Amino acid sequence: MGDYKAGTNASWSLSKFLIVALIIAGLGYIPLQLYIIFGPRDGNPIGLGLLFVIGIFAGLTVFAIGIIKHTIQYFTNRKT
Repeated sequence: MGDYKAGTNASWSLSKFLIVALIIAGLGYIPLQLYIIFGPRDGNPIGLGLLFVIGIFAGLTVFAIGIIKHTIQYFTNRKT
């Protein structure tokens, strides 16, 4: 039981969650931006817009999970 707790609590720090969240959000944003820059002027990138919205939402979700995890660890590991 001790191995499970040590493996899950210490494996992902807040900075890893932030980096993964930025990568997910960037992967959702880059295709739409490239289409805007290099695509046709009269194009309508509905699919890329949906990818952007889902990517940003997923990135924010990962970031929120990281903040919640960090906050829980901060309050449970405090020495009183």
